[in-house]
Amino acid sequence: MSGLEHYGRELDEIVHEIALSADLCGLQLLEPGVLDAVLRKDTSLCSHDNPIAFEKLRGLLVLAYKVIDEAVALNGAAATDEALRAAILHVEQLRRLGR
Repeated sequence: MSGLEHYGRELDEIVHEIALSADLCGLQLLEPGVLDAVLRKDTSLCSHDNPIAFEKLRGLLVLAYKVIDEAVALNGAAATDEALRAAILHVEQLRRLGR
């Protein structure tokens, strides 16, 4: 398995878990400022009180940034961007199917 395939699969799994945790917190992660608020441990944007899901979400975001940094160093920014976009698209498709 190439480095790009490895990071693509890892990003896909992380993005999926991020989406599930965000749903449990009632967060719209693609809205401006939401990611920053989560990283600052600001729960004021959550529409559901779920401290366990929020901490998991925050940890997953930190992990995602680390994996993205590693992928960029190994595969370049363009390939990593493509892998991340594919992961987000895959998760959006799963959510539409109710998974």
